[in-house]
Amino acid sequence: MKLQDRMRLSIRRRAGHVVLRSELASLGSASQVSLALKLLQRDGELVRLGAGVYAKAHRDAQTGAVTPEVDFQTLARETAAKLKMVASPRAMSGIVLAADQVDSLVLDTGRRRVSRKLALGGRHVAYVNDRSRSRGRSRHSHAEAQVAIPTTGVAQFVRALARQHKLSYTRTSMDQWAETVTRLAGDEVRSGAVQDLLIALKRAGKLSTDDMTALLVNYLRERKQDVRSV
Repeated sequence: MKLQDRMRLSIRRRAGHVVLRSELASLGSASQVSLALKLLQRDGELVRLGAGVYAKAHRDAQTGAVTPEVDFQTLARETAAKLKMVASPRAMSGIVLAADQVDSLVLDTGRRRVSRKLALGGRHVAYVNDRSRSRGRSRHSHAEAQVAIPTTGVAQFVRALARQHKLSYTRTSMDQWAETVTRLAGDEVRSGAVQDLLIALKRAGKLSTDDMTALLVNYLRERKQDVRSV
């Protein structure tokens, strides 16, 4: 049996939707595995998410388009779990959809610093960790002024910042599309007044992507702590 066929059989037998190259390494030499992976991608049975990370896929019989078996958010969660990017299952809830940019997913990695790139069809995963939040300021800010990121009272901070700049959230057709896609994928649509104000501040150039991400993660963490304390 050819290596490609043995690899195909091994992949089909595996639970989940994410396949790591390291899980297939024992099937052949490095060059043989690389070639087999390329052939499986060519045939539409795998798509590459990042270095050594692949997702099970299928090719549409009518359009010929190759798509993963599940949505990108699910793939990001599974990849994070396989690569032990998070310290605990609770931290997995740090993956959220940045509604102002359909192509953005944010993963809270706690104390770990992760640089592995994961992307698919223009969508990508960004990482936030304790160290990046403690810096307090974004070094890559494109906003008019850099913002000190609070870890408590985040909701009040965001509302005050929006009032300062006289901003409010206006729902767009892109927001509606993002929510619909997320709901159809079986994921919860996470939205609220604070999240909407963060989107408005980002769109107006008052927050950088890094600042908005840090504020969003801190807000979600603070809200969970409040729920647990009740």
